[in-house]
Amino acid sequence: MFDSRVVRYGYAVTPGCPPSHRPVAPPVPSTLNPVKHAILATLNRVPVFLIVMGEALIIYLATAIAKVAFTQLDPLYAVWYRVGFMAVMMMAWRRPWRAAKRRQLPSDVRGWAVVAGCGVAVVLMNTMFYVAISNMDMGIAVAIEFMGPLSVAVITGRSWRERLGIVIAACGVVLLAGVSLAGAGGGHFAIGLAAILLGGSMWGVYIVLGRRIASRGNSLDNLCVGIAIGWLLQTIVLGPGAVAHVIHPKAGATWAAAPGGAWKLLAVLFLISTFASFIPYMTDQIVMRRTTSGAFSVMQSINPAVAVAIGLAFGEIPSVWECVGVACVIAAVIVTFSGDQSPAD
Repeated sequence: MFDSRVVRYGYAVTPGCPPSHRPVAPPVPSTLNPVKHAILATLNRVPVFLIVMGEALIIYLATAIAKVAFTQLDPLYAVWYRVGFMAVMMMAWRRPWRAAKRRQLPSDVRGWAVVAGCGVAVVLMNTMFYVAISNMDMGIAVAIEFMGPLSVAVITGRSWRERLGIVIAACGVVLLAGVSLAGAGGGHFAIGLAAILLGGSMWGVYIVLGRRIASRGNSLDNLCVGIAIGWLLQTIVLGPGAVAHVIHPKAGATWAAAPGGAWKLLAVLFLISTFASFIPYMTDQIVMRRTTSGAFSVMQSINPAVAVAIGLAFGEIPSVWECVGVACVIAAVIVTFSGDQSPAD
């Protein structure tokens, strides 16, 4: 659930993009160790669409497993562990404390405010997403969350695509909300709807602030520092309870309450963070270098469909009208971003 992903029909050529501006796969640095070199070389040969499809599959499979973990640990505490593991892995990967990278970090209060604000937006986005999927089907939550980036496109764009896209998306969200609120679980859905709309707005804030960070260079190092700041702030509210509820599981917990269950729960949460957050960050770096920003955004239109499909395997059966609502959001993303041919990075 980050600013990412779009449909591509090949390796390095984007239809309609002038040859001099066609994104190509970056060369693999010769200084990498053999394992990293082999992984990057292989990914650079795989069609971008297949990378993105595989990424979506592991993200939402991990998310579905997270919903299973909610039976052992409250969603708010689960997301604290997910963000925490992500922050630690990102810091270990980027190592922004090194002297050469410290010079790329902000040098003034305003710059640090942007970095911290971006990190807080990421943390809130993930937190609200977990609250939402604990109260509604995953596919519906993923679809509604797209109102965030679509709203940013409307505010910052000037073409008919943005305006038409937000109208189509709004119709889809109204349809999803109307059908679900009228159902038997309407009360729970209302909580989830409020959470996912807030999460979507935080996605929009992340996009806006993320662009400002990217314009200064070394954006990933600044982002991982921002996420660490956001997680530390989240720790003030959720950290003590999250630790206590793993040591002493909540009433109704089953395998987490058994001997050794706490370590099993932590292992599950670590794997969820790895596959739903850390690995997508790394693969996105390859995708962004090989496609345009428009294609990169349109590719995310597959996410609601993938989330619905995986939800089916976990017993989340959408109605016909809910499928229509999700389809509206997918169409809105394609309409809004398909005309953008600017470089993704």
